[in-house]
Parts: sequence; structure tokens; C-alpha cells
Amino acid sequence: MTRFKSILVATDFSVDATHAVRKAALLAEHHAARLTLLHVVNPAGFKPLRQWFAPSIDVDLKAAQARATLRRFAAEINGRHGVPARCRVVVGESFDEIRRASEGADLVVLGQRGRNPIKDLVTGSTADRLLRSCRRATLVVKQPLDRFYRSILVPVDFTACSQACLQSAASLVQTADIHVFHALDPVEEFEMRMAGVPAAVIRDHSDIVDRKAHDRMHGIAAKAGVESSRVRTIVRRGPAWACALDQADKVGADLIVIGKQGTSTMAEFFLGRVTRRLLARSKCDVMVMPRAAVEAACARPDLALRPDHSRRVSCLSSSR
Repeated sequence: MTRFKSILVATDFSVDATHAVRKAALLAEHHAARLTLLHVVNPAGFKPLRQWFAPSIDVDLKAAQARATLRRFAAEINGRHGVPARCRVVVGESFDEIRRASEGADLVVLGQRGRNPIKDLVTGSTADRLLRSCRRATLVVKQPLDRFYRSILVPVDFTACSQACLQSAASLVQTADIHVFHALDPVEEFEMRMAGVPAAVIRDHSDIVDRKAHDRMHGIAAKAGVESSRVRTIVRRGPAWACALDQADKVGADLIVIGKQGTSTMAEFFLGRVTRRLLARSKCDVMVMPRAAVEAACARPDLALRPDHSRRVSCLSSSR
């Protein structure tokens, strides 16, 4: 299994960002990873103050306050998790600075919503913009830290991206159950019914298609190095995003791991329809694996997690 060696969490001290900091700390402990806390002071927000004071006073004050807050977070994290966190405060535009800092991390952790909802309505949230262009695995935190991840849903389409997502999901938390999910297009069955094919024939055909899908999912899970005892495969028919959201609710998933594959430079700035809708409508946290992160995961050697966190879980049977 691979593990994350360097984790970056960006915070604007909003409620969602604080949830992100605490989950990042838990992950840093689990992976024995370096943890960096980042806050960006945007000078554009202080124009009215600069009309009355020296240009640097308001920014310097805000930066000093941010450093003090980050140090309090770092002390809490070190005391609770034994993880020494690095604190960084930079001046600039949030999106640009977080994206630049992300290049030195394996995993970027963000809260879903920031402190400026009006700006988000106009330009899109920093999290949305980063997910469209960031080259690192990005975890969007939606829920407070009441427990570690126990149930992870991984939608797959049988590409190399699917295998990398499974590998990352399994290594993120080695004790979590992995629900491998695939949505089939219902058009074929509909066309068979419209052509008058007997219901028994359609049913037999569907069973064969389902079995093949289950076998393929177990196959890519094995290639990803996921223990079979942790894996449950699910096949459903219908729109992938809607089925995935419904399945996440059914299995009580507290995390969805999904890939975002761009095939060109321009494509990297757009989220796929399934990814976008899962991010917008899921109740649980979502981790997005962009193409660059997939390629990096495929190229990295297997690394074991700390043994004190490992355990075996009961075998779960496959279900449709």
C-alpha cells in the first residue's frame, strides 16, 4: 500500500476549515506524515483600511493574528496526535498560494465552504477552483471529526484511474471497509425489452453482465493490493452520480474517493459531470484524484502503514 508522506491543510479559520485541520491531523498521525498548516492573507480585502493607515499595517496585523491562531492549532495537534505541524502564513490570492503550496504535498485537505459565501457565488469557491486544477489528491471535508473513516465508497470505471483510487482509498485508512461501486447503463436492458426479448432471457443476461462486473471489480482491487476481506462490490443500473450518492447513503459511507481524469491541458480545468455532482450533493467527505495524482500513485513503490493501526475485518459478501 502507498501512504501519504506530506499533507497540506489550508484554513481560513471557518468552521469547515477547522474540521479539515482536525481530519488532516488525524491522517498525519495515521500515516506518520509531515503536516503543514497554511493560511493565506489576501491584501485585496484590506483596501478600505489602507486609506487610513500605512499600507502594510493591516496586512501585517492580520498575518500576526493568523500565525498566533495556527500556533494554537499546532499545539493542540501535537498534544493530541503527537504530530509536529509546520505553520505557514503567506500574503497573496488564496487560490494561487494554495495551489503553489500543494506542489510540495501528497495530499491537500480543504473545507467545503469558506468564510466569504458572497465571493464564492461570483467566482466559485477556492475549493472548487483548486479541484479543477490541482495536481495532487485533494480531500474535501464536509463533516466534523466524530470518528475516523470506517466505510469508503469508490466508484470505478475499470480504468487505471480506478485502480489508483482503490489503492489510495485502502491506504488512507487501513481499517476502513471498501465498497467498490460500478454503475451500468440501463439502456441495453431497455432496448431488449422494447424488442420483445423474454423477461427470463433479459434476467439471465443481466446476471451474466453483473457477475462479470463483480469479477472485474475484485480483479482491480486485488491489483491495487486491497485485502479481499475489506472489499464489497456493488453493481447498479442508472446514472452513475445518482446511484453512487444513493449507495453511499445505503452503506453509511463517510468518504467517497473518485478520480478526475483530464486528457488535455484544458480538460484539467474542468470537473467531470459525475465528480462535480458527487462533490455538490454528497453528505460525506470526498477525495478527488486528478490525473497527475493517479500517475504518481501508479509510479510509487508500496509502503506499509504503521502496524499499530492495522487490523483485519470480517469478510463482506458481494451484492448487487
